[in-house]
Amino acid sequence: MKRIISFSGILLFALALMTGSIYAETAPAPSAAPALSHGNLDRKDHEFLKKAAEINLTEIELGKIAERISSDPNVKKIAGMLVKDHAAANQKLERLAASKGASIPMEPSIWERHSLNALQKEQGAKFNEEFLAFSTKGHEKAIALFEKEASRTQDPDIKAWAQKTLPELKHHLAMSQGSKAEAIGEKAKQHKHW
Repeated sequence: MKRIISFSGILLFALALMTGSIYAETAPAPSAAPALSHGNLDRKDHEFLKKAAEINLTEIELGKIAERISSDPNVKKIAGMLVKDHAAANQKLERLAASKGASIPMEPSIWERHSLNALQKEQGAKFNEEFLAFSTKGHEKAIALFEKEASRTQDPDIKAWAQKTLPELKHHLAMSQGSKAEAIGEKAKQHKHW
C-alpha cells in the first residue's frame, strides 16, 4: 500500500513539474517588448507604418520639449503646431494600422529618444537652433519616406493616407527652414555688433 501511495505521489509531483515547465516555456518573458504584428500587410507597408508612427511620436515629443524649454515665440508656435498636427496624424495612423491588423510603436525609436534627451540639455539660442535643425532634418526624411511609399505601395488606403499627409509635412518643413534661416540671420547680426 505504501508503494502505491509513494508512486502516486511521485506521479502527481512529476505531473505538476511538467505543467509548470510547459507554462514557463509558453509564457512570454515579462521584460520582453511585444513584437509588432504586420497583420495582412506586406513587409514594406508595415515598415512604412512603423517608421511613420516613430516620426509622429518623435515630432510630438520634440514639440513638447520646445514648448517647455524655449522662450522664443516663433519656436513655441512651431512646437505647438508639431504637437497638434502630428498627434492628429498619429491618431489617423493608429486607425489605419488597426484596420489592417498591424501594430505600430507607441514611442519614438531608441535612437530618436537618445537625440531628444540630448536636445533637452540645451538652453536659449542654442536650443532654438538645435530644435529647428532637428525638425528640418526630421521633416526632410519624412517627406522622402512618404513620397517613396505613396509611389510604391499597392495598398490604396496607405497610399491615400501618405498622399494626404505629405502637404502637412512640407508645410512643417517650410516653417522650420524659414525659422532656421531667420535664427541664423539674427545670429549673424549679433556677431556684427561685436
